[in-house]
Amino acid sequence: MVAEEKIVVRQVQKPKKENVDTLVSWFLKSLDLSEENSLEPELLKKIVAANFEGSGITSMELHVRLETPRTTVIYHLNRFINSGLVVRKGRKYFLRATDMESTFEEMQADMVREFGRMMEFAEKFDQMMIGDVNGRKQEPRKLSRGKKHS
Repeated sequence: MVAEEKIVVRQVQKPKKENVDTLVSWFLKSLDLSEENSLEPELLKKIVAANFEGSGITSMELHVRLETPRTTVIYHLNRFINSGLVVRKGRKYFLRATDMESTFEEMQADMVREFGRMMEFAEKFDQMMIGDVNGRKQEPRKLSRGKKHS
C-alpha cells in the first residue's frame, strides 16, 4: 500500500527577526503543523538536533526531554510523518533528509511530481467533459508530453 502524505503549504508572513525559533515556527505554520505557543517547534528542533548527530530520537526520549505526555508527542510525530517532514526508522524518528533544505527539496519534488500527475488527469477530464457536453462519448486523445501549461 502506498503511503499517503498530505503536504499543505500556507502563505505565512516571514518572520521579521530570523533566528532558530522564529524560523522553525514559520516552517511549521507554513506547513499548517503548528499554532502559536505550541509544542511542535520544540519537538521539531529536538528531531533536527538528533538528525544532525546522526542518531535519531525516540518518542520516549522526546516525552522525557519535553516533559509532555508521550501520547501527545506521538500525535505530533504522526502529523509530521503524514506531512512528509519526518520519517520513522524502527523506534527512532528522523528528519526526512539530512537537513531542512534537503527535506524541503524532497517535499518540493513530491509536490511537482503529484501536480504533474494531476495535470495529466485534468487534461483527460477536460476532454471527457467536452465529449459529454457535446452529447457524445469521446475517448481521450493521447497526451502530448512536454506540453507547457500556462
